Amino acid sequence: MCVQSTSSDERVTVCRDPEAQAVGSPSPCVHTEPFAFDYSPAEIHYGRDTVGELESVLAAHDRSRALVVCGRNTGANRALMDPVEAGLGAAHADTFRRTTPGKRLRAAAAAADRARDIGADTLVPVGGGATLDVATVAAVLLADGREEATARSEVRETGGLAPPSNDRPGLVPVPTTLAGADLSSIAGISVRFEDGVVASGVGDPQLLPDAVVYDPAAFATTPQSVLAGSACNGLNKAVESTYAANRTPVTDATARRALTYLGDALPSLFDGDGYDATALDRAVAGVILAQYGVSQPDGSTLNVLHAFGHALRDVFDLQQGVAHAVVTPHALRALFDAGVDPTPLAEGFCVPSDAVVDRVATIRDALELPTTIRGATDRTESAPAASDDIAAAARATAQDSLVDTVPPAFDLDATAAEEILTAAW
Repeated sequence: MCVQSTSSDERVTVCRDPEAQAVGSPSPCVHTEPFAFDYSPAEIHYGRDTVGELESVLAAHDRSRALVVCGRNTGANRALMDPVEAGLGAAHADTFRRTTPGKRLRAAAAAADRARDIGADTLVPVGGGATLDVATVAAVLLADGREEATARSEVRETGGLAPPSNDRPGLVPVPTTLAGADLSSIAGISVRFEDGVVASGVGDPQLLPDAVVYDPAAFATTPQSVLAGSACNGLNKAVESTYAANRTPVTDATARRALTYLGDALPSLFDGDGYDATALDRAVAGVILAQYGVSQPDGSTLNVLHAFGHALRDVFDLQQGVAHAVVTPHALRALFDAGVDPTPLAEGFCVPSDAVVDRVATIRDALELPTTIRGATDRTESAPAASDDIAAAARATAQDSLVDTVPPAFDLDATAAEEILTAAW
């Protein structure tokens, strides 16, 4: 028996006959449209104590002098930094400890200056997505010898930074959060002008790192509140990839396996004041799969949930992972009501289709994340006072560039976005 997928683009007919799916008997009733998958991911090193191999990772890429880039708190975390610096061995030239969550261009320029002063040929960002973005922009500045003033003028005139025209220095991130920003060809940056702060960035396939070192022991040094929010962000990369307008069988496969790993691991991630080691190992592997293939030359598979995440971050000043936690169940209900097929998510989570939303909510609750926008912002104003912010966030969501990859069945206009945000309030 063949069951036609209910997705609006009707790209796949799935065979449900066990006999037809017997080993060595390919099903005659599976149809997949032609696709292209042009992607050159970073070299991936996963496992406990892999930070001890950093010097050899650099050597394999003909690099020998590294500037570690991190924030002040991360730099003071010796349980994390001692193994990283020891793993770099003779390749460790210096550590730059001035990144911030604000992702300032000034910090990227200062990191580039320091790398230039010490003759570093590689940047090793240690921490979360903000640090990786700052290091990536620093690499862009180093590649072309761009000064901060030049970059500021470029952002003012064009709204963004051009990719480097020369070879950039090496990039070998050591992530410590589960947001999955490490396998990315896009870096955000912000620039403060006299009339305010401008959010900007740079994107190009050549900005994918040379290698990423995923050591679960490094993740274990991150506070639970930070890791929880990032986990929700990373999970949603897999969720969105299953119904993105530009998904492919490759992203389908990695996203579904990521959902299985993360669905198993995240509910049992916390073990008192620490982490369950087995769950953390599996969660890190799941985030690698969730991020794999998200940033392709022809566009990202991120869409609805990240558009909401950006808007809630900018309008309500929510940490993006927390924003995902409060809005995702409501957004998924709206997507499914519009005709988006929940089957890939159900198969990934190993639950019935009508239990997908509850499964996501269960994961959020196990991570001890907020359940409403009001709760996440500690707002006490009346609903009418909040409605202006909700309307502003709805408009920002509908105008987000990720709307281009929203599934065809769902019209993410400001009205639809406001209904979802009101339900999440």
